[in-house]
Amino acid sequence: MTAYHERSRSGGVGPIIRYPCLRGCGESTGLLRIARVPEPVGRGSLLVVARTLLIGVLVGGFAVVTCAALAADDVSQPVADEALQVIALNAIFPGMQVSVDRNKMIDHSWPQRPKASDLFLPDALAGTTVYRVLGKAMNEAEECASGDVITGKLSTVRQVRFELYWWPNEGDSGLLAVIQYDFPSANPPMACPSIGLLVHLIRDGANWVGKGRFLLETVHHHSLQAVRLMDLTGRGANQLVVESNWGGAGVAGSSLQVFDLSRGSFDEVLATESRMQHMTEDLYTQVLNAGRTRASYGQQFCVSKTTLLEDGRPIRPPRVTHPCYRRGEGVDSKEIEEWNKMLEPLR
Repeated sequence: MTAYHERSRSGGVGPIIRYPCLRGCGESTGLLRIARVPEPVGRGSLLVVARTLLIGVLVGGFAVVTCAALAADDVSQPVADEALQVIALNAIFPGMQVSVDRNKMIDHSWPQRPKASDLFLPDALAGTTVYRVLGKAMNEAEECASGDVITGKLSTVRQVRFELYWWPNEGDSGLLAVIQYDFPSANPPMACPSIGLLVHLIRDGANWVGKGRFLLETVHHHSLQAVRLMDLTGRGANQLVVESNWGGAGVAGSSLQVFDLSRGSFDEVLATESRMQHMTEDLYTQVLNAGRTRASYGQQFCVSKTTLLEDGRPIRPPRVTHPCYRRGEGVDSKEIEEWNKMLEPLR
């Protein structure tokens, strides 16, 4: 992996990053597409209901906490059955050895001790069971994440954390896995230090098999900030909300992605940011407002946006606005198709 190619799956404002090519370098050396923040439509107030998610940011001595409105009845709970989790992992990583690492706990929250001006990225899977999955790289994404940039050797040992849900409207015949994993003994490029992966499993007789997969941004990716299966349309908990970190030179952030699962596939309907920091120039957070989004029957996605730095100037007190994004904002179906080719089996 010596050639370089510029590519990103970040759905909103993203850094210009050069990184080792994973696919189709050719002679192209054009700059990475700079994705734009979707143009907001409409405004409104933040609803606070039964359940609250908090995101903390420290900037210039200001402690800022934003809240996401979530009704407990509108959020699906993950499957806690460890036996079913192991079965799911065996289906996701076929032919590999899966075991539970009872002695390991992982928390990739960053920074561990945030200071003033730091953007805090929590680890949504901190404290969850760690699984050890042994086997050769299955695809280009894994080949990159399992590699050593110095020796070229590939690791075969994954440390996997995930949440498992019943796929909406499929009863006990469909599963959703939201997975975060890396190869701990590897030394990969920052194009792919770890993998965030969405998997749809379906029952095939006595077995489970994969139906669909979706690869999250891998550039400077280390953890997931949020995973929620919830109702954003008023027609049941059919929407998956994922926040996944990414970064680059002088830039750190996390995505805010929404997937409509009602048609049995990962239909991405929103791609923007939940957090964004560009050096000491810009810093803001966006928290999804489920109540306002549901009031539009999922045709627009409303957030509470808190801006703390703008063009290098601290905003004191932080400015809070309430934009809404149209369904489909930030989503490029051709880009998604090309990006997910990295999940195709190695030949």
